[in-house]
Amino acid sequence: MTDDHAQLVAELRALAETALDRLEPILQRAAAPHAQTDAEGTPPGTGQWSGCTWCPVCALAALIRGEQHDLVTLLAGQASVLIAVLRQVLDEHAVHDTPAPDAPEPGPGGGPSEPEGGSAFEPISVTIKH
Repeated sequence: MTDDHAQLVAELRALAETALDRLEPILQRAAAPHAQTDAEGTPPGTGQWSGCTWCPVCALAALIRGEQHDLVTLLAGQASVLIAVLRQVLDEHAVHDTPAPDAPEPGPGGGPSEPEGGSAFEPISVTIKH
């Protein structure tokens, strides 16, 4: 991997991790039932959505009002799982950036070295007749 490519990959990984770090708390708040409640048993400044539970427009309205909506809770929970999977992929990719101990040494062009029996590439001659 060239230095420019490695730097780009590192910057993209840092950007993805920053985005995930900022999204995760928002999604966890939306996915979790509200812990604080007032004297009436409802969270302060919020309430349970009393409209439909399946409509995306109602879900957006509830989200804007700070009310808990079943669809928002479901989607936030699924997005939290997606974030966990993305973090795992980023972690696994970081492990694969370093060559394995038994990996072949890079060859002269930066690619893998030739196998011991000679080149894996065998040139062929092509003749074009008109």
